[in-house]
Amino acid sequence: MIELTIIALLPIFVILAFVYFRDPDKEPPKTLFTAFFFGVLTIIPAALWEEFVCNFFLAEEYPFINNFFCIALTEEVVKLAVIILYVFRHKDFNDTFDGIVYAVAVSLGFAAAENIMYTLESGLDTGIMRAFTSVPGHAAFAVFMGYLIPRAKTNHFYMRTQKRNKYILLSLLIPTVIHGMYDYLLTIKEVGLFLVLIICIDIAAIIIINKARKNDRSIMIDTEEMTDNQINIAK
Repeated sequence: MIELTIIALLPIFVILAFVYFRDPDKEPPKTLFTAFFFGVLTIIPAALWEEFVCNFFLAEEYPFINNFFCIALTEEVVKLAVIILYVFRHKDFNDTFDGIVYAVAVSLGFAAAENIMYTLESGLDTGIMRAFTSVPGHAAFAVFMGYLIPRAKTNHFYMRTQKRNKYILLSLLIPTVIHGMYDYLLTIKEVGLFLVLIICIDIAAIIIINKARKNDRSIMIDTEEMTDNQINIAK
């Protein structure tokens, strides 16, 4: 059991460490692991809600509905809920790259709980397979969410409610669509397309991380109102 738990958790902390050390201004470990812990707890409401919705709508008979609306939407909602309720107003969320760090921490908390359950239930092969598929997948979904959330906070700071809500909605919809496609292709056993999707989203996530790291700035710097020269001075 100990060996399987290590197999389940190792990719979680490898990916979390990779994102953490890409951050130009490292986040306090206490805040980071609190976000991670809340992510772990989201497995409970997600599992209960998925079961209720799937049974109510008989969603298992309809793979598209089941994967996009029952599973992907539910899981991304509970992750976003932690971001909004805990991270969004936290003083440590003060730079744009922080959004990616905290979103990945929350998502990997969820993935850790899920991965331990599946690995202990199904064994070593499942743990190894998920280390290269679902764990990076959850992290990649979070990168898209974390890239958009800082824009929501900037607009919140400047009291642009409509734009804030737009970015919050996008930070939910984009990961949900990608997550839903991931689960759907796996369900209908389109292995080739599934592998292509994994490669594409992982590459896209790395590109976004590198771009966000290069352009990291204070949440209070409003790029919609400032010129490039002003932004450079503000940095």
